[in-house]
Amino acid sequence: MRARKKKLLVLLALILSLSLEVNLSPVQAGAVIPSTVSSLGLDLRENSELGRMPTVIFGQGDPNVSSTWLICQGLDDPTCTKDTGIFGMVNYDICSNSSQLSCIASVWAIDPFGNKIQGQFEKSVPSESTYYTEENASINLPRSHGMGQVWTFPGVLNSAGQDTYFVSVQTIVGAQKASGTPLSQTKLWEGQLVAGIIPVQEISGNFQLVTAKDARSGGGAWGSNGTQYAPDGTPCAVTETTYCEKTVEFPTGYRFGMTLRLSAKQNGWFHGRLASPLINTKPWKSGEEISIEADPVLVPSLNFRVPNSQIPDPVKKLVFNGSEFGVEGDPGYGIKIVDDLSGPNIMDLVTAFAPAYENRATTTDSYWSFRTLTGGSDAINQCSDNTGDLAGLVTTNSLTYAAGPPTFDATSGVLQYKVASPHFASDGTPAVGTYDLSIRSDVARCLYKFTNAPIQASISIQSDDGSSQIATTVVNEKDGWLYLSAKGFSFSNPTIDVKLTQQAAPAPSPSASVPSTAAPSSSPKKALPKTIVCVNGKVKKTIQAINCPKGYKKSN
Repeated sequence: MRARKKKLLVLLALILSLSLEVNLSPVQAGAVIPSTVSSLGLDLRENSELGRMPTVIFGQGDPNVSSTWLICQGLDDPTCTKDTGIFGMVNYDICSNSSQLSCIASVWAIDPFGNKIQGQFEKSVPSESTYYTEENASINLPRSHGMGQVWTFPGVLNSAGQDTYFVSVQTIVGAQKASGTPLSQTKLWEGQLVAGIIPVQEISGNFQLVTAKDARSGGGAWGSNGTQYAPDGTPCAVTETTYCEKTVEFPTGYRFGMTLRLSAKQNGWFHGRLASPLINTKPWKSGEEISIEADPVLVPSLNFRVPNSQIPDPVKKLVFNGSEFGVEGDPGYGIKIVDDLSGPNIMDLVTAFAPAYENRATTTDSYWSFRTLTGGSDAINQCSDNTGDLAGLVTTNSLTYAAGPPTFDATSGVLQYKVASPHFASDGTPAVGTYDLSIRSDVARCLYKFTNAPIQASISIQSDDGSSQIATTVVNEKDGWLYLSAKGFSFSNPTIDVKLTQQAAPAPSPSASVPSTAAPSSSPKKALPKTIVCVNGKVKKTIQAINCPKGYKKSN
């Protein structure tokens, strides 16, 4: 299969995707890969969901058998009235003055001089009325026009010299109801959300609209008919019949932002393909308004296959054991494993396959996106859910990463996050890692039982061979959020440790035995934390503190 025929990742390991330009083998959900497969590889890419599924709702005949999930043709479709499970995807529209449910409030860019450029709506894509869904507050169905919108940022020229960007926000919806209850009398919940800003260039040509599929419309299960490509093989972010919005690269030096108004509070965590993010939240109706501004980041992708004889032994142990994987292809012609970038075993597979792809990314592209995460330790979940607000945002440019927020080890007091990615970028240069943790201050203080006094932090990067890496680290607390950042470390599968500390209040000085007759002097100013370098043997840490932690000494 030629390299340009890229496939999108399995959405929740279920979407069956077929290219509209060539006849590719369908993606299969939960397939066991035989040890006799002719070839095996990986196809892992960020942002595969956006622009790939219109707003649609399915009735789940059998929740465990995806081929029984059929499209609801209306709110009173007999098929969906009969089914007890409802599942769907919704693409948010732009907010209006009358919006009651989730929507996109605004997008913007910040130029290198700090000037804000407000995004201007150009058009919804696709524009056909069949892609329109009006807001229905009675069942909690947000308004949707197309699979996203093309916006312009005047003067913010992407790598194609255009000021156009595709903005898309998609959420999962669902419900459990009694058989015989129509969809029109069912309240939908909103689940996982993914949002992104994608720089695009419009390419004219003959293209097809992406449509939802089920077993009645030619699909083996629920899903869509896949993605399309521009003539040079670059994926289209979204298509109309006469043009493709081809994905291109972000301009350097610019930050981007998005404000969402959400029907329900986000009381968990977001993961992002972002760098140096800033977050702001405030109440909106029964939910909240969330604003995120950040730099885009370069993220690698993998798209390769190797003959059976070249499959590394660690990969064979992970794959040829009866486990199920999302795959594309046919065992006789070759299989690629495709999955969620935080899915089970994916980090191990990326590491185990490294010799086969020479530890080098297939492509390295810039992204700006974020999504909700699940999981996390009990301690983090308990401290996160007290107020029902967004608890934090963890972002990295690693290809794969641990699902959920950082885990918390109460014994060591360390927040730990695991990533795995090719050591080299697509051009052969060493990949440079970025990691940002934005955590609500009250969540951090709850975890560590801290007071309201300032918090110090240190970040250490441990390589897979156990050695420590030096990275530039930044710690800042602002407007109720604690921001920690590490940049400049290398991959392949490092562990990132974050240690928060708070200095104890100094003990009061003992009273002098003889009263002093001198005039009282003014109180000395309290020493403020500053950036210092601490060493312990060959290990160096750059931290914001007054003194080095126990076992370390200041570097001259």
